[in-house]
Amino acid sequence: MVTMKLRKPYTTASIWSSGKITCTGATSEDQSKIAARRYARTLQRLGFKTRFTNFRVVNVLGTCSMPFAIRILAFSEKHREAEYEPELHPGVTYRITKPKATLKIFSTGGITVTAPSVSDVQQAIEHIYPLVYEFRKEKTAEDIALAQKRLRSKKRKLGINDEPEELEEVFLNQDDVEDSEDDALVIKQEDCSDSE
Repeated sequence: MVTMKLRKPYTTASIWSSGKITCTGATSEDQSKIAARRYARTLQRLGFKTRFTNFRVVNVLGTCSMPFAIRILAFSEKHREAEYEPELHPGVTYRITKPKATLKIFSTGGITVTAPSVSDVQQAIEHIYPLVYEFRKEKTAEDIALAQKRLRSKKRKLGINDEPEELEEVFLNQDDVEDSEDDALVIKQEDCSDSE
């Protein structure tokens, strides 16, 4: 097996002696097809006889984050489709037959879905949401302390020293406990120009 990488789209290909190429890392089905064509073209330029045939998307990985934490021990005890081995893996493995999908559910509310297509990933998330909602975890003192720590860290990164208490309360009372890259702290500043 030979491994080849592309920068655009950022993907990795495993090239087997049988001629089969497995392309991973693309962020969409279109990008995976473009990448697979580029790998075939590169091999062609190197002098190998190649033909681009039998392209198919076999596996799609999707992730999402629930706006709440999940009591995964109670969840795994109630649902027989769920497997939970905390010594081996920190998440619950939940298998759905229709649509065919495998979900990894974590106590933080993060869910990873593996399915044959993007539509199956979407259906799996829609299927699991009411099931995990029943086992949502209320905020504890630890969660609030963690949120305060994250707020202080964000303030340091943004260079904010003094901030109104109301903004701090708004941040701490948000439903999501988990920090994400999309979060942004916006502060409105009043015009402080001197009147003449």
